[in-house]
Amino acid sequence: MKKELQRSLDSLVAEYAANNPRSGAMCERAKHSLPGSNSRTGLYFHPFPPYISHGEGVHLIDLDGHYLLDFVNQATALILGHAHPEVVDALQEQLAKGTAFSRPTALEVEMAELLKERIPSLEQVRFCSSGTEAVMNAIRSAKGFTGKPKIAKFEGAYHGTSEFAMVSYCPPLNDALGPAERPNSVLSSAGITESTGEGVIVLPFNDAESCEQIINAHADELAAVIVDPLSTGAGFTLPKDGFLSKLRELTRRENILLIFDEIISFRAARGGAQETYNIHPDLTCLAKVIAGGVPGAAFGGRADILALYDPTTAGPKIHHAGTYNANPLAMVAGLATLRIMTPDAYDKIAGLTRRLAKELKAVFDEVGVEAQVSTAGSLFKVHFMPQVPSNYRESAQNDGLMHNWLFFALLNQRIHWREGGNVSLPMDDSHVDRLISSVTNAFHQL
Repeated sequence: MKKELQRSLDSLVAEYAANNPRSGAMCERAKHSLPGSNSRTGLYFHPFPPYISHGEGVHLIDLDGHYLLDFVNQATALILGHAHPEVVDALQEQLAKGTAFSRPTALEVEMAELLKERIPSLEQVRFCSSGTEAVMNAIRSAKGFTGKPKIAKFEGAYHGTSEFAMVSYCPPLNDALGPAERPNSVLSSAGITESTGEGVIVLPFNDAESCEQIINAHADELAAVIVDPLSTGAGFTLPKDGFLSKLRELTRRENILLIFDEIISFRAARGGAQETYNIHPDLTCLAKVIAGGVPGAAFGGRADILALYDPTTAGPKIHHAGTYNANPLAMVAGLATLRIMTPDAYDKIAGLTRRLAKELKAVFDEVGVEAQVSTAGSLFKVHFMPQVPSNYRESAQNDGLMHNWLFFALLNQRIHWREGGNVSLPMDDSHVDRLISSVTNAFHQL
C-alpha cells in the first residue's frame, strides 16, 4: 500500500506542478531574494506552494487563476473569510484617517472593552502586533509578578517563536525526549541560548497525575504554566474531561499563574476555550481572529498582574513599547470581525464543522482507511490513526504520507486544507458537500 500511495502521490505532484507554472516560476524567482522562497517557514512545501493573487470570500485565487476553496483561512485568522465587505469598509475608512499615530486612540479602548465583555478573566488588556509577542509578554508578566524564574509548557506545543516558546516544540520522536511521563526540555531551533531549556519544565498533555507530580516538585521555581487548551500546534489533541480543571486547581494551589494561549482556540467559541471549558486563567494570549486578518495581538488578565505595565504609579516595572501596538487598522478590522461574530454565527460554523467531520469519517470508513476526525467549534483535524491521539507523542505518529497524498489530491481539485482546517462564516452546506465529494473522489481514484 505504501508503494502504491507513493506512486500516486508522485503523479499528483507532477499534475500540480504542470497546472501551476506561474507559481512555480515565482517560487524560483523568490529563492534569489528570500531563503526558501518566502518569509514563513510553514508555507513552503515541495515542489512549491501556490502564490496567491487575492482572496474572495471562501476562495483563494492564485497566480495561475485557480479558485481554491480555502479551509486554512490564514492559519485560522480569517473567520469571516477573505475580504469581507464590512472589514474592507472599516479598513478603507480608517486608511483615509491615518494608519498609525504616536498617541493612543479611542479604538483600543473599544476593543479592550469588547474583549473584556467576551472573556471574563480579562480584567485588563495590552495590545501588541503578533502572537509571539503576546506570549513573550505574558511569560515576562508572570515572572515579574511572581519573582520566580521558570515556566512550564506542554510537550510539542507551539506558542510562537520566542526563546522559551521554542523548547520542545514538535521535537522528533527519539530517546532525547526522555520518558513520556517526565519529558525532557529539548531545544527546537538553532540559535537558542543553550541555558534556555533549563528555564522550561516540560509537561505531558492529558496526564494529570504526572503533571501534578512535576508541578509539585518545581512549585517554588515555577512562575507559570502555559497551555494551548486545544493543543492545536501539537496535533490538535483535545483535553480529556477534567484535565484543564485539574491544571487550574494545581496552579492555584501552588501559587503558579496559569496562562491560556488562545491565539487559535479563541476561534472555537465567542469567549474562546475558557468559555467552553469554564476555566478562568490568570493570563490570556490572543491574536489572529481578534485582528480581522491584519497584524495584531493582545495579552491580558488579572489587574494586579497587568499593573506591572502601569506608568501612572512611579513608572512601570515592565517596559512595553511597540510602534504598532494597538494599531488603528488592527483595531477597526478586529472590531468589525468580532461584532459580526454573534452567538448565532458561532453556532452556524460549528454546526457545519460537526457535519463535515461526521461525513468525512463516513468516507474514511467506507473506503477502509483508519482515520479519526476531531472538532472544536469551527476547527477540525484529521488523524490517520486507529484512535484519536491524546498527546503530542501519539499525534506525531500520524500517517504523514497519507496526509501528503490527500493534500495534493485535494489541491488538484482546487481545495486548500492542511490535515483538516477550519470553517469560515461565508461557507455553507454546498462547500461542505464539495469537500466531501472531493475526498470521496480522491480515494475512489486511488
